[in-house]
Amino acid sequence: MRLSGIIVAALAGRALGHGDHGSGSQRPVVDENASWMQKHMAEEHHAADFDAASFFALHDFDGDGSWDGEEILRTYGLMDESNKHVTEDRKAEIVGVITKLLDTNRDGVVSRDEFVHVIEVEGKTLPDMGTGPGHHGDDEYEYEIHHWEK
Repeated sequence: MRLSGIIVAALAGRALGHGDHGSGSQRPVVDENASWMQKHMAEEHHAADFDAASFFALHDFDGDGSWDGEEILRTYGLMDESNKHVTEDRKAEIVGVITKLLDTNRDGVVSRDEFVHVIEVEGKTLPDMGTGPGHHGDDEYEYEIHHWEK
């Protein structure tokens, strides 16, 4: 891994780390009645404070300013090995629910502006779809973050 990659991984780990999910030493404490978004940000990214724009940007995995079905699946951890049991029909259902909630102009993708409007102006939140906290780092990312935090 090049030095720049190591530096980026280290900085990302401090700001948005995934962690080992067990120690809780760096993870903010979240009320059991918190929204799925709050629980996700605390467990997966060790962030207690965030706004809709930062949540969106963090989960715009290809950086194109919009979420498509694959990014929704990844946000919900459905590309992770821990959710390999989730059927394709269920994945399609989840993408449909989230797209219906957020895609206000019905063009099939969720823009940053749509996301921010629905979350901040309409006061809605991403629902808990029963797929866990949303693990979405690949193995290399997980390894780097785990060892950085140790």
